[in-house]
Amino acid sequence: MTRDLSPAEQKVLATITARIDAIVALGTVAELTATTVLNGPGAAPDYPAFQQRFARLGRRMREVRFVVREDLPATMGANTVITGDEVPSVQEIQLRPSLVGPGTRDLTDRALTLVHELSHTLNEGLGDHPVKDYAYRSGWAWTYLSAEVARSNADTYVEAAVMLIERSENAWGRYQRFGRLAARRGQLARRSGTTTLGGALAWLDIMVNRAWIRAGDCEGFARTTFTEAKWKTPEWAVWKRHARSLALENLLASWGYITERTVRGGVACLLPRDQTVVAQLFPYLSELKHAVDLIDPLLVERGDRITFDPTSGALRVPRGTVDRAPLALAELLLDALIEGTAGLPAAKPFAQRARELVRALVDQDRDAERQVVATLRSVFAAVPALLPNADRWADLAVELDAAVLDDLRFRWERLAKDIPAVAGLPDEVDREVLAGLAAYFAEDVERLRAGHGRTPVPQDVHRELAATLKEAALHITNAYPGQRPELDRLRVRLEALA
Repeated sequence: MTRDLSPAEQKVLATITARIDAIVALGTVAELTATTVLNGPGAAPDYPAFQQRFARLGRRMREVRFVVREDLPATMGANTVITGDEVPSVQEIQLRPSLVGPGTRDLTDRALTLVHELSHTLNEGLGDHPVKDYAYRSGWAWTYLSAEVARSNADTYVEAAVMLIERSENAWGRYQRFGRLAARRGQLARRSGTTTLGGALAWLDIMVNRAWIRAGDCEGFARTTFTEAKWKTPEWAVWKRHARSLALENLLASWGYITERTVRGGVACLLPRDQTVVAQLFPYLSELKHAVDLIDPLLVERGDRITFDPTSGALRVPRGTVDRAPLALAELLLDALIEGTAGLPAAKPFAQRARELVRALVDQDRDAERQVVATLRSVFAAVPALLPNADRWADLAVELDAAVLDDLRFRWERLAKDIPAVAGLPDEVDREVLAGLAAYFAEDVERLRAGHGRTPVPQDVHRELAATLKEAALHITNAYPGQRPELDRLRVRLEALA
């Protein structure tokens, strides 16, 4: 259920609007060109066309209706709702309550969330909303989009905004997405002449992302009803709009998951129990999407199959399995993910048909997105198979660990600089982020421990990290004394790696 914004929430939204206006004002053609966000493979980027869209974000902020949705899925900070009418239109942007809650520390992050959603509302012609979701900044497919696809990708507008802000504030790295996935993705891209694994992970990311989005569409379509007259003699426009969703529904029926729509009381609909089954698709695809984000590639020499551990995220990739082009290797990766997550509760209803299900969701994508994904597929299809020799594979494994360590050092150093300022903020709600830093550090220390046997941390780097953790702990425990035991345990665990 949704509700209108309270007066206090409206004030916060007004502040966010002013921040978005300031960001948009930075976006000249020259400045956007300098961000290089469209500099992917393929034809030359069209930054003037990109700037025309970017410049309209602030105006859309004042034209769109905003509501608060208390039960927005955990993966979303906000969600744009576009109607499924014959001429689609923007219905509303749904906001998580925290997006318009108290506090000012993360105002820019909130603005960036809305930049993503506002890009979806841009319209070019009647019912044409060209900006969709093909790759996310934190995912494996980031940097693999062609210039034309990137211009129609929502997170491209966010990344452009990030680069503009960081340049204007002389604060490189403050709002960019870092982490081990980004570190490994970058290193694999640099070694694209050695292995197709980076491209395969990118295509896997695109497939699962599109399947996840379509699973949400299926849930909405399952609740859609038709009059008996329209069902038996549908108008062409209506049939065309719903044909792919109906094909997915009929496929589920052919597999025995649901029964086909029938007319009851003059209305063609799915039975409530069948609607419930269809609604289980989204949680399952959310688990698969989370698994893709969790992937931690472990390159090994021996073995004949790729395996995935959903607890640690370890994707064990034997060298002999990667002698494939990106599309074929991505299918092996998908198989590993599906097999590895088969025991999760959300996966059990679809375990027998999971691979076919993901493929069907991608094949029966929305018309506009389907055409774009087909274009992307042709780019990946043009990349030939490669088989790295044993030495290069082993070297790459070390390079991936080194890239993750470099990323960790950068993030800890940046945190150490930011923590004192956050600890000194007057509002408790703005300081609450400090309470979660013990868990943040703990995840990194565990990753260091897991990789220690493969690539030990150099002693000078170890001393640097220990000093950073000690300094951060002082500020955190001043504000939250209850965090001291956990931080002390972390220091012990880090020292044990010396």
